Amino acid sequence: MNKEEYQYLLNYNVSHYEHEAVDLIKLPFLNLDSELFIDFTEDYFDLADQDWERQKDHYPEEGNMRVRHNMNLLYGRHNTFLLKYGNNGDTNERLKEIFGYGNLAKLKLLPDTVLMRLIVKVPGHGIAIHLDDASTYIQKFSLAHKEKAKRLWFPVSQWEDGHFFQISDKVLSHWQVGDGYEIPWGIPHLGVNFGLKTQFTLNITGVTYG
Repeated sequence: MNKEEYQYLLNYNVSHYEHEAVDLIKLPFLNLDSELFIDFTEDYFDLADQDWERQKDHYPEEGNMRVRHNMNLLYGRHNTFLLKYGNNGDTNERLKEIFGYGNLAKLKLLPDTVLMRLIVKVPGHGIAIHLDDASTYIQKFSLAHKEKAKRLWFPVSQWEDGHFFQISDKVLSHWQVGDGYEIPWGIPHLGVNFGLKTQFTLNITGVTYG
C-alpha cells in the first residue's frame, strides 16, 4: 500500500447501514454433531461453491452496489474467501439429514421450504457487513417463499479465539455448538475468522409454521 491508497481509504465516503439496534432472538438449543458437518465438507468438497466478495448476476442492483463499496474498501478474494455448501447436487438434502428433521421440527420449519448453507471460513477470512437479499433462496424457491421465510444462524464448530459473528450492534462469541440466533431481514450482520482454526457455521432459510 502506498500513501495515496491509504489516503483514499481514509477519505472514501460510504454511508453506514441505516438501522435500529435490535435485541438478539435466541433460538432453542439443539443437539448438533460437529464432526458430521466437518466430515461432510471433505466428502462433498467438489460440490462446494468457492466464493468471495464480488458482484453477481443474480444479486439485485442494490446488493451489487453494496458489494462495489466493499470492493472499493479492499474486500476481495484475499480476505473473504469461503466454501459454501447446499446449493449444488443433493447437498441441501444431505445437510437437512445431518441437521436432523427433529431439529427442524423444534424450529417449526417446513422441511420442503428449507435451504441449508454450510459456510466454511478459513483463518484470515470473513464475510463483510451486508444485508441478506436471499437471492440464492429465491432462485431455488420463490420470492413468495422468501417473504414468509426466516433466516437462522447456527455455529456448528466450537468457538475459538478470533471467531465472532455480529448481528446489528450485538457481537457474538464464546458460543457452543447448538446455539442459534435469528437474523431478522433488513438487519446488517457479518462473520469473521481471524483465529487459527477453521470455522463452520450454518445459515438456514425456511418458512415456519405455528
